[in-house]
Amino acid sequence: MPLSPTFSEKSFGDLPGWDEGDHLAAFAAFKRSAFHVLAKPYRTGSLGVDFNAFAAAYAEARTVSPANRYEAR
Repeated sequence: MPLSPTFSEKSFGDLPGWDEGDHLAAFAAFKRSAFHVLAKPYRTGSLGVDFNAFAAAYAEARTVSPANRYEAR
């Protein structure tokens, strides 16, 4: 059976665990992926998501270093 993702717009506050999450650790993982794609870009389309939609966020992530979880948020 093929995947059929359904995306809907949500605010961060709607995400379970958002207020308790370790945003600094999550940002660090996102930043590592932002550098990883420079050497090996992700494939586009298999989940119906255009990789280029992340380009601006990845570019920004490579330039900032939040000092704590509140800044990372």
